Amino acid sequence: MTNKVNNTEKVKKVLIDVGSSTLKIYEARGSSLKLVITRSIPFKQDFDPEKGISDVNKKALIELLIEVKRKYKNTPIKLYATALWRQLSGRARREFVDEIFERTGLFFNIITHDLESFYLQVALTGKYSEAKESFLLINIGGGSTELVVMQGKEAIEIKNIELGVGTILTEFGNINDSISGAKLEGVSRFVFDKLPQLKNKVKIAFYSGGELNYMQLAKYKLIKNNLFSDKDHPSILRYKNFKEKNEYVFHKLKLEELEKLMPDNPKWMHGARACSAIAQAICEKYGVEMIIPSNSNLMDGVIRQEFRYVTISGSFRKHLVHILKIRKQLIDQSVQVLSPRFTDPKNPGEEFVIFSGEEGSSPLSLERHHINSIEKSDALIVCDPDGYVGASALIEIGYANSLGKRIIFTEKPEEFMLDTLPAEVIL
Repeated sequence: MTNKVNNTEKVKKVLIDVGSSTLKIYEARGSSLKLVITRSIPFKQDFDPEKGISDVNKKALIELLIEVKRKYKNTPIKLYATALWRQLSGRARREFVDEIFERTGLFFNIITHDLESFYLQVALTGKYSEAKESFLLINIGGGSTELVVMQGKEAIEIKNIELGVGTILTEFGNINDSISGAKLEGVSRFVFDKLPQLKNKVKIAFYSGGELNYMQLAKYKLIKNNLFSDKDHPSILRYKNFKEKNEYVFHKLKLEELEKLMPDNPKWMHGARACSAIAQAICEKYGVEMIIPSNSNLMDGVIRQEFRYVTISGSFRKHLVHILKIRKQLIDQSVQVLSPRFTDPKNPGEEFVIFSGEEGSSPLSLERHHINSIEKSDALIVCDPDGYVGASALIEIGYANSLGKRIIFTEKPEEFMLDTLPAEVIL
C-alpha cells in the first residue's frame, strides 16, 4: 500500500471506497484489483446527520478526489460510500452529493446496507460453495457491521448492525493507549450484548476486509487452509488461537509496534484492536470454531458484479437496437433488468413502443411500471447515443434523481441541465 497514486497505464477504472474514517482507492485492471491509496479522514468527528461532515474533513475529501481525478485523467472513477454516510438526512444528503459533484465532477454514490451485503456475498461466492453446512461472512466497517449467513452460494440470512470500529473507539477511548487501557473481555462483552440472534448455526466464518494481511503481519497462529483450495484464502485460524492472540495485542503488544508492521499506513492499526474485539464477540455469540481470514471486501464484489437490479431508459423509438444491446450485456453479467421486460416490439418506430407481452396495457400503465422499477433498482441506465435523451427518459431521470438513485448515461448528454445533474457517464 502507498499514499502515492500510480501511473494510469492500463487502468480500466478507479474505484473509491469511502467509509466512516477511511478512504481506499483501487485500480481495476481487467478483473484484478489493486489498492493504491489508503487515507484516514475522521469523518465521524463533528458529524451531524442534518449538517453533514465538518468543513475541514470536507475540504480534505474534495482535495483528495481532485488529486485522484488529475492523476487518473480520462479514466472512469466510481465512488461507493457506506456506514456513516447513510445517516445523512434527505436534505443534507442531496446538498452534499450536489456539492461533491459540482466541485469534483464525481457522483458520491451512497449505497444501502443490503447492496453492501450483496457485494460481500459476490466477493466470496464460490469460495466455499461446496460446503453442506451454513457459514458466516463477517464484514466490519467504521460505522457498521454486515453479517451474512451463506448456504452454498445462497445468502439465507442477513443482519446489518449499526456498530463498527468507530463505535468502539468512541466508547472505549483508552483502547489505543500504548498498551490498551480497555480490557478485551469488556470490549467484547459490550459488542456481544448488542448482537442479534441468528436463526442458523454456523461453525465457520469468513472474516473479510484486509484481515488476512493483518493476521500475517501480526503473526496470528495461521494454519494451512484444508477446507478448500483458493490462492486468495491460503490460511485458516482456530477461534481459540484468535482469542489468545487478541489478548496479546490488547495487553502486551504496544500500539507503536503494531504501527511499525504497516509503515505505509500506520493509522490502519488504530482500528485493529477494536475490529478484533468485534470479531471475537461475533465468533463467541454464534459459536464459530474456525475463521477464514480474507482480504476480500466491498470492491471485490463490485468488480465481479456492479449491479443487482437496473432499469434502462432511453428513446425506444430511436435507439431500441442500442437499448436491447445494453440490456443483453447486463443480463449476461447476471444483472436483473426490471424494465424493459420484453424485447420484441410490436410497433417499432412509433411514438410509444409496445412490446409483445404488453398487449392491452395503456401507455400510462406501462410508464407507471417503468417508473416503479426505478424505485427497486440499484441504478437507472440511460442509453443516449450521441447524447440524445427522449421526453419519457427525461421524466424518468428526474424521478430517479428525486429518489437519490444512481444515474448512469452511456454517453455524455447533450442537454445542458442533464450535464449538471449528479450522475455518471459510461456504463
